[in-house]
This record gives sequence, C-alpha cells and structure tokens, in this order.
Amino acid sequence: MTGTTRLEPEIALERLATFGVYQDPSAFAVDGVVPRVALAVSSPEAVAEVLAVCAAAELGVIPWGGGGQMGLGNVPERYDVALDLRGLSRIVQYEPADLTIAVQAGRTLADLEEALAANGQMLPIDAAEPERITVGGLVATGLGCPRRFGHGSLRDLIIGITVALPDGTLAKGGGIVVKNVSGYDMMRLHFGALGALGVIVQANFKVLPAPEAQRSVLLAFADAAAAAEAALTLRGSQLAPTALVVLAPPVVRQLDLGMTGWVLAARCEGPEAAVIRQADRLRESGGIAAREADVLDREQTIAFWRALQSLLDARPQRDRLRLRIGERPSRLSELAGHVVTELGSALAGLVLDYGSGLAYVTVSGTVDALRLAWDKLAEVGQHAVLLAAPAAVKVGTDVFGRHPDGIAVMRRLKETFDPDRVLNRGRFIAHL
Repeated sequence: MTGTTRLEPEIALERLATFGVYQDPSAFAVDGVVPRVALAVSSPEAVAEVLAVCAAAELGVIPWGGGGQMGLGNVPERYDVALDLRGLSRIVQYEPADLTIAVQAGRTLADLEEALAANGQMLPIDAAEPERITVGGLVATGLGCPRRFGHGSLRDLIIGITVALPDGTLAKGGGIVVKNVSGYDMMRLHFGALGALGVIVQANFKVLPAPEAQRSVLLAFADAAAAAEAALTLRGSQLAPTALVVLAPPVVRQLDLGMTGWVLAARCEGPEAAVIRQADRLRESGGIAAREADVLDREQTIAFWRALQSLLDARPQRDRLRLRIGERPSRLSELAGHVVTELGSALAGLVLDYGSGLAYVTVSGTVDALRLAWDKLAEVGQHAVLLAAPAAVKVGTDVFGRHPDGIAVMRRLKETFDPDRVLNRGRFIAHL
C-alpha cells in the first residue's frame, strides 16, 4: 500500500491484523504510555505495509526490538501502535571469507555473536543483556561501549542498511560489499536516529576476527586525580588497550571488585603472547601509583565488561536517572570532581570512559531531586543526553539536551522522510 488515501483510525487498526499477530499492548509501554495495539511482524514488506496504513490514519508508531534500551527518548507525544520486530531475525547473507554479514533487525546480539563465533569472528559490541538487545536497537540508538576505543564505532562497521518508510516503501543504502560508495549515505543518516526517519529492517556489517585472547588490568587509586593521571598516561602511550575506563567508588562496590577507591580498568585483546605481554606492561606503566592491582582472565574479562555495560545503557529506570556527558578526556577528571560535588550522596554511579571521552552518571533520589540533578548537569561538558529516567522527570524537557547546530537539517529530514510524524512522534531530539 503506497497511496495517500486517508483511513479512519479504527479501520486502520483492524486492518493491521492482515500484516502480523497482535500482542499484549501492556508489555510494550514506553514511559508509562501503553499503545492501543501491539503487532508482531515477520517480514520487511509487512513493516512497510503497516507504516503505510498507519500514515494514512495518522497513527503513531514506535518500533520495538528487545525493549532493553527503551529508556532513551522523550516521552511519546502519540503512541498507537507498537511494532514488534523480533520476528525479523534471519541472517540474510553471511560471507565469512569476506568478513561481511547481512542480518535482519530483530535478531538478538547473542544470536548474532553465536553465528559469528562459529567462524572465529565478532562485532566488538558489549551488552549487559545480549540475549535481549537486537541489531535494530543497536543501530537505532547508536549507543556504544568502551571497546569503541580500540575497535571504532559500530557506525564505522555498517556497510549497508534497509529501512521501511512511512510511504510504504523499502529503501536500501550501501550493500554487502566493503567500500561500496554508491548512493546516499543512509547508514549514517539512520544510525542513532532512534527510528525517527524510518524503521530499520536489515543492517549489513563488516565483522572482525575474534581475538585469540583477552585480559583486563584493574588498578585501584586513592582518588580520582591519580586514576585520571594513570588513564591519560596509558591513553597517550604506545600500549593499545581496546577499552579504558575509570570507575568511581560506588561502581567499584556495585561490581564487587574486591577493591576500594577509584579503579582504572584497561582491556587487552589479541594473540595470547601479545595480550600477556601487554597486560604486564599496562600494569607496570599505570600501576606505579596504584595501591592495588589485579588481572582478569578471558572469562572474567568478558563478565566484567558485560556487567559494567549494565551501568552505561539506556534501560528504563523507575527511581534513578542516568545521563551521558561528552567531554575531552583531559577534562574528565575535572568533570568528575564537579559531578561528585554537585550530587553528593545522591551519586549512585560514575564511569569515565577515557577512550571515548564520555562520562556516565547515575543518580538516585525523588523525582524532584532527579529533575534538579538533570537541570544542573544538562549544561555540563560538551554535550549531555539523559539516557533514562522516570517519565515524570522527562516531562517538560528534551532528553537530548542542547540542540546541535545541525538541528534545522534534522527537522527538514524528518519532514522529508516522515511528514505525518508517524514514527516515534515526539521522542527524538527537539521532540521531532
């Protein structure tokens, strides 16, 4: 269906049964808003048809993957249809010899990891719940992990994408071949756009060889300044950790590391002998001023970074607030001091990602206290994003913080791709 004939909403909602299977709407609430219907679909064509019907009836649609990152986004302005994409879970094409894979959006990261591991390959993405996080969710939210320091952003690994548009069409960009440069750069357009411009139904990736070995070095310091100095020293050295973070004391306790104070964590990946050598050098180089040190083996390393990711993601929060602040690595220590002073005992978590220049802050307290914390921190650093908070905290604010200079371009893109504001109405930056 690609026409523009208007439909009555009730007729449109009944017609949706043609394209999928109804689910319990209460399981798809976003910020407390429950959709009128929830529909599970199993093909890209069905996604496009559903969007066309909803556009004709001016219904609001929110795409749904695993639901693990649904804390990100403004409170929905309108939410009629939850579009469950988990039925789109096929690997469309996999060429291990070429290090490329094309996968539908609803496939979970855990299932994708299993397929890649069978050929000694990987996507360098950590998730607290890989069995719940979907490929589409990873691309649509654009949220990364500290491994970005060593492997680059997931956006850099996307070589093709297919999206369903509200006019009922499927649009493709890129391909399954690395260095395909033809056509519009849809990969960058939709990465991190929260599905506001189209519903991602397939993504093609360049994948990487899985590391033969992994270790992580943990170094405990008495204060943030000492940990920061060690992190900056390692960051500027010839050593090559693939992730480099500093954890505040509340995080050290939550992760039960058996250490006290501020802990620097560095991840090493590569051939076995090189990883052992690198871990030793990291420990020697960064541990001069450390009062405690530990080295995690492969299994401990994977478990540690997965657990840490649970403190960095955008899972919905009922009584806490989590935000991400961008800042130059050389100023993260100063930022940490400001955050600790401002929040005091309300600070529930602080992770400084020295690889990417990001600070992840978790705050506990009442709705009023959380709102005040956001007001104080929204203007801190280069940019700030409210990853998750109770809906009452989000009301009346833009969780994406200060608007970038290119916001006018984003408005025009929204008007071009989704003129009826069918997708994620009000949830993206500037309440688009």
